[in-house]
Amino acid sequence: MTTKITMEEMRAAYQRTAPFLHKTLVITSENIDEKVGNGTHVLFKCEHLQKTGSFKARGALNSAILAKEKNAKGMIAHSSGNHGQALAWAAQKIGLPCTIVVPKNAPISKIEGMREYNANIVFCEPTVTSRESVCADLTEKLEYYCVEPYNCVSMINGHSSVAFEILEQVGNEIDSIFLSVGGGGLASSVAFLIGNLRPDIEVYLVQPAQKELSNFLENGIKCPVDTLDTIADGVRVARVGPLCEPILKQYCAQKVISVKEDEIKEGLKLIWTRMKQRIEPTAALAFAGVLYHKPAHIKRPLVILCGGNVDTNYVIN
Repeated sequence: MTTKITMEEMRAAYQRTAPFLHKTLVITSENIDEKVGNGTHVLFKCEHLQKTGSFKARGALNSAILAKEKNAKGMIAHSSGNHGQALAWAAQKIGLPCTIVVPKNAPISKIEGMREYNANIVFCEPTVTSRESVCADLTEKLEYYCVEPYNCVSMINGHSSVAFEILEQVGNEIDSIFLSVGGGGLASSVAFLIGNLRPDIEVYLVQPAQKELSNFLENGIKCPVDTLDTIADGVRVARVGPLCEPILKQYCAQKVISVKEDEIKEGLKLIWTRMKQRIEPTAALAFAGVLYHKPAHIKRPLVILCGGNVDTNYVIN
């Protein structure tokens, strides 16, 4: 398997996965621009329309192809939903069995999505410690290749295809990229690629307020909990992975935006009602960063709508 995060590996991942993935749309909304105000023109990268409903398909497919080349017996991961669905789809695509360790409080729609791709589901307690320990035990027992949801080289290299597409589609039209940050896989991938190819484009990490990522990146102080209480279920993991940490420190230490739960809900309402896009709360998190906390000098931000796997019975209160 690939052992380094490099531009060369990112380009190789883009080429090997592109034939099987959607080149997702970039869309805009005059109504949203008016809501944000101050002459801002917001662009949205629609990863909620990607295979399996999230950007995770990019890194998962790259990981699965590389695992197949190494004659892996199967694939395994722990996930609250999007990563599990993506890996199950990717494993099915290339003909490998797949097991996903899932916290008991994961959204039903995401669990059903994993099952639809023939994944074997093993439930665990809703903590990072439980997820990791159960997954580690099963990995040893099954002798499968374990693909971590964010602290994984092949995932990070694979996710970079979204940044390549952004540069191809609107690279000369944007001054910044806003994305939701959980474990840091997407964040470190985009930050690394943009930092190397287009350092003039600023990458902002948007977090639930209790994550305290700025304090970690700037002062080395970790968040006191390992799981966040937030409606943005895709970013409930409180700490970024060791592979992601140095990249985020280098490129984004001064560009972390904290968002309140009510602000996530309002962002979600706007995109559902004004743009008619069925995104999940984690995707609305990134938009809330623009809507409520955008630095004044940013005029042409692009928001990565990272996923659309929301329960059909979900109601915004």
